[in-house]
Amino acid sequence: MNQNNPQSTVNRLITAIVQEQDADIAVSKLIKLGFHITRLPSTGGFLGRRSATLLIGYTAGQEDKITRALYQSCRTRVEYVTLPMEGAPMPLPTPTPITVGGATIFAFDVERYEEL
Repeated sequence: MNQNNPQSTVNRLITAIVQEQDADIAVSKLIKLGFHITRLPSTGGFLGRRSATLLIGYTAGQEDKITRALYQSCRTRVEYVTLPMEGAPMPLPTPTPITVGGATIFAFDVERYEEL
């Protein structure tokens, strides 16, 4: 519990992974809603793209506000990557559409919260 403000209790944590280009908008929207966010740079797995990991502490019952803000600010988009065509005598790159973006959200219970 935050000793300076006993009304502020963090008992849940959302970890959201968003595309780097959506992170500023998401953080701004969440701050306007009164949430405190820690932003960490990260790298995506499949495409190795830059992303941001947002750590959002909150009180139980506020999940909908957070997920709604992330849904509104982290859009999905179609991008094209070139992949070599299998079985071709020469490696001809073929543009392949993939869907990227949005947010991947994990929610956790918090056993202990302190601000020192």
